[in-house]
Amino acid sequence: MKENAQLHLIRQLHSLLRSGLSLLDAIQLMGLSNIQKSLANGNSLSYSFSKIGFHPFCVNLIQTGEATGDLVDSLSQAAIYLDKQIKLQKKIKKALSYPCIVLGVSVLVLIAMFQWVIPSFESMFANFQAELPWPTRLLIKISHWVQSYFLYFAMAILCLTVSFKLIWKKHSQTQQAVDLLLLKLPIFGQIRKSSLLIQWSRNISLLTARGVPILEALKQTALHSNDWISFKFCAQINVSLAQGWSLSESIGQASEQSLLTHKEQIQLIKVGEASGDLPQMLANIANQEEDHLDHLIDQLAQSIEPCLMLIMGLIIGCLVISLYLPIFEMGQIL
Repeated sequence: MKENAQLHLIRQLHSLLRSGLSLLDAIQLMGLSNIQKSLANGNSLSYSFSKIGFHPFCVNLIQTGEATGDLVDSLSQAAIYLDKQIKLQKKIKKALSYPCIVLGVSVLVLIAMFQWVIPSFESMFANFQAELPWPTRLLIKISHWVQSYFLYFAMAILCLTVSFKLIWKKHSQTQQAVDLLLLKLPIFGQIRKSSLLIQWSRNISLLTARGVPILEALKQTALHSNDWISFKFCAQINVSLAQGWSLSESIGQASEQSLLTHKEQIQLIKVGEASGDLPQMLANIANQEEDHLDHLIDQLAQSIEPCLMLIMGLIIGCLVISLYLPIFEMGQIL
């Protein structure tokens, strides 16, 4: 089930339960026959949601609400979590979509040029009784290579992609290496780190606010992070906490892959521990990092657009000059 559909379902169920309807009546009114059958068979709501593909973190929140008797508030927290996740994903897609579209169109244009446009110019150049300039000769050679080997090249790329996906699924060390590499990329790595920190701090905030112990909150966050950087970060903190260190001290002892590197953020967690308001402090960190992520995305959009336009202009300019250079030289001779 897509996250948008999950959010709509949780919001609707939350509204019905808050209005005073019983859980079974609300599920029946919503027309969720499969959930209704599961509840009638004695299963919990969290178990029923997990069977239809709900986000595991939301399932855990609902399970906590069932255990504490505050299901309505847990549904509200799950709705907030999904809403934030959807908005975060949209921000990341916004940062990556424009460069990907421009690069994709550029590749298609270049393939079309080498496949059809340059061969037509080559047949025209065959009538010239003079040696072609070296840029034109190089362009024609590249066009011949594309026409001869493009299909093999595309098949090789496809095979490599499929092989990488198979290795990715079965080899955890490859996943760890790729996750670490993505984190070290300029700008994109900062965006990824900010998104991971937002997810981590918000997950811990929601779970601890529901009364989940910090060790269990870290465990659930690690299991549902779907990222090795966040998983290792949680594991390192868990080890330090088990040895008697506080959360802020444990974060300070984490390795260079730590998601929390700013002293101000660690200080906020330290204040939250001392005041007993750790969930709110973690939520503040998530909100601050969201503002930072918005700034990074705006910075990326402002910097990458002129760079892409400059690169595309240079490529198109070189192609046009290389194609028309023989015509200019023939005009000078005549």
